[in-house]
Amino acid sequence: MSDRKILGKWDSVAISIGIVLGVGIFRVPSEVANHLSSGVWIIFAWVVGGIFSFFGALCYAELVSLFPKSGGDYVYLREAYGKVVGFLFAWSELLITRTGSVAAIALMFGEYLCALFSLDKVLIKPAALLVIVLLTLSNLTGLKQSSRVQNVLTVTKVSALILIIVAGALSAKAPATSFVMSDLSHPSYSVLMSVCLALVPILWTYGGWRDNVFLAGETKDAEKSVPFALLMTCVIITVIYSAMNLMYLWYIPADTMKTTPLIAAKLLEIVFGEAGAKLFEGLIVIYGLGVINGLLLTGGFLARAMSEDNPLFKYLEKTDERTGTPLRALIFNGIWSCVLVGTGTFEMLLYFTGLWVWIFFAMVAIAIIIFRTKKHMVEQRFHMPGYPVIPLIVAVVSLALAWSTFNYLPTESMWGTVIVLAGLPFFYFQKKNKDFAKLEHPP
Repeated sequence: MSDRKILGKWDSVAISIGIVLGVGIFRVPSEVANHLSSGVWIIFAWVVGGIFSFFGALCYAELVSLFPKSGGDYVYLREAYGKVVGFLFAWSELLITRTGSVAAIALMFGEYLCALFSLDKVLIKPAALLVIVLLTLSNLTGLKQSSRVQNVLTVTKVSALILIIVAGALSAKAPATSFVMSDLSHPSYSVLMSVCLALVPILWTYGGWRDNVFLAGETKDAEKSVPFALLMTCVIITVIYSAMNLMYLWYIPADTMKTTPLIAAKLLEIVFGEAGAKLFEGLIVIYGLGVINGLLLTGGFLARAMSEDNPLFKYLEKTDERTGTPLRALIFNGIWSCVLVGTGTFEMLLYFTGLWVWIFFAMVAIAIIIFRTKKHMVEQRFHMPGYPVIPLIVAVVSLALAWSTFNYLPTESMWGTVIVLAGLPFFYFQKKNKDFAKLEHPP
């Protein structure tokens, strides 16, 4: 951890929003419409997703005030359940989940960059590799510079969505979808089940709001700043997502949304005419840059936190004394992301780890209850309201989503379990070697 606290609370907000505001809001609404045909229920589901994220943010706000260190979930899981659980989380994040997300978004960035400038499709992968290399190099210059880049990208992304929402709202066009409040009066079991199914892609779109906790050790007054950023991010994102979906429904009937995967492209075409298609491609490029930069940045500090406890990854602990930047960890993330771009196997791996993303999330929520039972660990600066109901709600919903993932993708989930548990022999191998070294060279 660096002794220099570089990030402020609004830097922390920008990092989280920059990661959350990815391409999901441009495509996921179409998937949600496949489960819910009523405009009121669609908006309701997106608001519920925001409320659940806010509950999760309350959990993380208490945890980060208790452990204001870089590493986020890794630190909380390690302290609550032991080093092996923390190792397995970091193992899956560094080798599959986080770097796989970087690779996937980089490829999408390459696709839309080529479309935007009418380039040959053979340049998609080179463009994806180039953007990872350039953003990795940018992050190596120091956290201050990286946060500035992220701030600019986040402001640009939020401003673009506000422009779309305002442009749509200023139109006098009658709504294409009817919003009847009576739809909510007598919900049937099937409708509630549909809302639950719709929440799976919705919560994926909200994902990333807690990534600023991985940089808590580099944030000024982290016990207050990071909780503020967590809660503010969820509020801002919920408002933006709800407003965007209102625009979609205002211009496109709910039934038509089901068969319109590129729903944002359709909206921009209606609102801005022929220029809408190019505007959409430009948005994807900008949004991709923000997400990739944020994931590489936070992943570097997660890797460094893991390296401090695990000899197997000790090489990644190297930190620039001047800037506090985890140089080797950032380079590792960049190189491994490029490998996944080159092999193209990341998509399969991402599906495989979906089950464990929710299991680890549930374990983080339960960790609050574990820490509260330890009297020497109750002196934190943020006490979440609604304890223990809210962490239990977050844990139960997360486990329900894990179960639905297993139900929907049983084979992939089983392989994902194999991949995550494959970290066990590596953990015990390094532990055995460390113990052996102590016997050979006693203090």
